[in-house]
Formats: sequence, C-alpha cells, structure tokens
Amino acid sequence: MFKNQTIVNLLVVTSYVITSTSALASDVIVNEWNSVGSAKWLGNPAAAVVGCPTPDGVGGAACSIEEDVYFGRSLGNGGDWIEIVIVKDHTDIRGWKLQWIESAAGDADGTDVWYENGLIPQGEILFSGAAIWSDLRAGTILTITESSTVLGGLDTDTSFNPCNGDWWINVNCFDAALVTCNANVIDLTNPTYNDPLDVGNDNWASRIINAKGQIVIDLAGEGQPSWGATGVNSREAVRLEESPSQAITPYSRYDDADNSSFGQPNGWSDTVTLCKTYQDFSALRSPVLAELCQTCKPLMLNEYNAVSATGFLGGGTQAADAAGGQASDLQFGRSLGNGGNWCEFVIIAENLDMRNWILRWQDKTDSGTIRLSNNTFWSNLRSGMILTFTESTAVQGGLDTDLSYNPTGGDVSVNVNTFDTTLVTQTTSTKPLHVSGEFSVSNDRWAIEVRDQSFASIIELQGEGSANYFAGGVGVGDVCRLRANPSGRIDAASFYDDSGTSSTFGYANTWTSCPGSTTVTQSFVALPEVGCVWVIANPADINGDGFVDGTDMTSLLSAWGSKGPIGDINHDGAVNGVDLTSLLSGWSP
Repeated sequence: MFKNQTIVNLLVVTSYVITSTSALASDVIVNEWNSVGSAKWLGNPAAAVVGCPTPDGVGGAACSIEEDVYFGRSLGNGGDWIEIVIVKDHTDIRGWKLQWIESAAGDADGTDVWYENGLIPQGEILFSGAAIWSDLRAGTILTITESSTVLGGLDTDTSFNPCNGDWWINVNCFDAALVTCNANVIDLTNPTYNDPLDVGNDNWASRIINAKGQIVIDLAGEGQPSWGATGVNSREAVRLEESPSQAITPYSRYDDADNSSFGQPNGWSDTVTLCKTYQDFSALRSPVLAELCQTCKPLMLNEYNAVSATGFLGGGTQAADAAGGQASDLQFGRSLGNGGNWCEFVIIAENLDMRNWILRWQDKTDSGTIRLSNNTFWSNLRSGMILTFTESTAVQGGLDTDLSYNPTGGDVSVNVNTFDTTLVTQTTSTKPLHVSGEFSVSNDRWAIEVRDQSFASIIELQGEGSANYFAGGVGVGDVCRLRANPSGRIDAASFYDDSGTSSTFGYANTWTSCPGSTTVTQSFVALPEVGCVWVIANPADINGDGFVDGTDMTSLLSAWGSKGPIGDINHDGAVNGVDLTSLLSGWSP
C-alpha cells in the first residue's frame, strides 16, 4: 500500500508540474510582494530582546537597519503591495487578472471572489481596458499598491521612460480607471473599511489569468506545492531570486527576505556561493532600448567616493579594513577619507563641448552645482576620456588640476579641482557657510545630473539617490561604481553598486565576479560607440523628457522673475517673456 500511495503521489506531482509548465511560457511573472504587517518593521525580532524592548509599532524603528530601496525603513514597509515583471515584449494585459489567496489566514467574510471557498481570504485585481495596458514593454516593472503616498504607500504613477532609466509603473488599487481590486477580507482594525487588497504571511500566493481565462502563471507563493523556502513571517517580504524570463514557473526560487526592492530588480545573498547577486534585466530590456532610444548620452557617471572624511575605504583603521584586508584606491592608496569629495565621469561622445555646462548634485539633505567655465579645454573632450572632479588639493589628500592627456601612452584621465577658477566658474550649495569651490559627495542617497548652459538635461540623476538605483546601500566606507562597460546607453537603471573593497579614481573600474572570484575590468575598446548618436537637447525642454509641454511651462512660470538657471532658456540671467516666447515657439506636446 505504501508503494502504491507513493506512486499516486508522484503521479499527482508530476501531473501538476507538466500541466503548470505547459501554461507557464509566461508573458508576465510575479516578482515580489510585501508580507510585513501594518505595525511591523522589516527585519525586526519577533519579540523583545536586549536593545529592542518594543519591536512593533513606532518604538521598533531602531531595532534593525533592514529597509526597502524605495520606502526606506518604514512602518509596514509601504503597506500591501505586489510587484510583477513583463517578460514578453508588447504584452497586452487589458482584461487580465491577478488572483491571490492567503489560505492559512482567518479574516475572510465568506464571499467567494474566485477560489470557490469563501472562507479562504482571497481577492483579484482586474486590469481595465485603458490604453496604457495595451502594449507593455519587456523589462517593465509594474507594482500595485493599496495605500496612498500620504498613508505610506504610493499613488498611481504611469510615467515610463526607458531611455532615462524609468522602467517602472505603479498603479494604486483605488484608481478605478486602471484597475479594480476586490477582496473578501475583513479589516479587524477597521470593520467598515472595504479592504481591496491584503498581502500577508499566512500562506499567501498569487496567479495571473489572461483575458481569455487562461492561466499565464499558476499559484506561486507560500503554502503551494512549489514553495521550497522557509516560512514567511510578518517582518519579511518575498522575492524571486532568479532573473526574470518566460522560463519562470511557480517552482522557480521564491524566498522570504528581511529586505525588499519595491519597483526595482531584486538583490540577494546566494546561500551556496555567499555572493551578493542581483536580477539581470538586460536580456529583456536591451532590444527595447535599441528600438526606442535612438540617441545616446554623451557622458556617464562612472564612480564616486562616499567614504567619510574620518574613515577608510572598507572601514577599519589605517592598518586594515573591517574585513582584515587592505582596501585601497589606485590613486590615493589606503588613506583617510579616500581622497575626499570626488566623482568620476567617462566621456562617450567624440569632441564633446561642455563649455558652461552645469553639474548638479544632491543627497538626502542638501544639493548644489558645479558650473564649468568657458575655457577652451571644455570645447573638445575626447571619447573614452576619464574626467574626474576633486574638491581637495593634493596637499589636502586629494588631487590638483591635471589636464595631461596621452591615450597612446596610457594616460586617459584628466582631473579638475573645483577650486580652479579657470575651469570652474563657481560652485553652489545649500550647506551653511558654503565657499565657492566646495562640493559634496556622500553615502546619503547622493546622485548627480548634468545639464547644458541653458539648463537642458544632458544626463539624468545617476547614483544612489536616483529613483532607479537598486544595487545595494552605499555606506560610509564605500565607493559607488558602475559595473559595466562605458556606453551611451548607461542610465540611472544601469548596474551601479556599493563597494568597500577597492576604488579606481582616474582608472577603469574593476570588480570581482561572483561566483568565481575573477577580477573584471571595464573595457573602453568600443568607444567611440558605433551607431551611438548624441542629439543636442532642446533648451526649452526644461525637464529633459523629450517634449516641450505644460510641465516645462510650469517650471518656467515657477521661476518667473528669477535669475535662473531653471527657466532661463536663452541664458541671459533672467527668466522673462523672452524665455516664454522661446518655449511657446518650440511647443511639442
């Protein structure tokens, strides 16, 4: 009898796998969901411990450092939300449904939404016939939230601009024009509330159904036969720990985690190799970029220093970093502050003219600009040139201006010290007691953008402070660097990550592959980039989105009467009717 029952069980499982797999050449997959309770925190202990007497509620804020890349460290981690990824290009999800159950929960009101058992908490999200759902591009991340921005979640945001790194669309359950969210859940804390979405930790799973009622991807999540991870608790999220593709099934590696990456690719530490690993979207997104983004960026951020002025790269002391090694920079060695405030770009376009351009940086609390001069040096920058900016002089532990450039002899970098007034007209900062020449780089969501002399966007914010950054939290002992070859296709969603093991000021970036421990070095051989054409931005396109429209008009009117630079289209030092005339003449909604 035991053998017979075993055979039966095997046949059932095999039948399930075959049936599911046949339905699982998926166009859309579930990528992540939030199981953190409304009064809980990511990564907190389940009960009081030393140093954390109240792990739940507002008192638990300091009990852990775990957080979401978008919501940061927040109570409830953004509320109920689900994240899906489009893995087949030009997918039409009008009339599709995302259906979910939480089979071990007990807060159902008895209504059967779709599961044929009203005692099981369940619900579904129906996508409307809105045009936005008719042609979704491969690599798009689509999140669904219940809570509004004011309540700690996120309102609907349908902006989508892959050429500037924006691959993310969010829809809120209460946006009836786009979705209908329906559930049979009773909110015990608010019985009169019609709860449209409930994502929890009591065997929560979901599936996706197309407009014909066919299963696109079957139930994936805790409590399903495909679930191979540990139990999910109310202080965790659940994520897919594989790169998204049409090969993903409910048997793919979904795992519970004490951090999350709402709206961005997932990252995790591999349990076998102990490697920090990130989802790779390049196979999905590269064809879309090649089609949509006919123009290239003329330069890109390559690396910046976030090491604190009183610390060392990789932490630790002068003698050894926190891991017992000797983390160091190729230029500055192992030094206090790792060279001070500096950032590094790579020039992509040949003969690039950056005269009078503006570099605008920001972090969580401050912002500022570096305005370049009209010096002829800026008029002809070469493709493949590494351009660094330092605040500290050589005597102060940084580097003086050095414009020597001899690529045939191996010298491919130039450095500009921001106190050099022949090259930098001025710097500004919101920091108190600022002196022109000073600028800041930090580990606190720092990012930088480049604009031309008319303040038209050249490259969007790149760095940890970009809305599209996902690869690790930059710490006080880290640099942030690009882990890819320089290209005009680099944007805010490219692979920038934190590293405390080494830095390469003025040189090609290096990093260690994982697994394998092989050192990888950036290659510049593809520069100048064939087929990569840079088109000069329209100065009237104030926000740099490719259109001159009402958004630009609002920016100009908000700056009316000021000295600019925002809104000063003709660069005469005043925002007035001349700029308005220029904007209206270039109107292209």
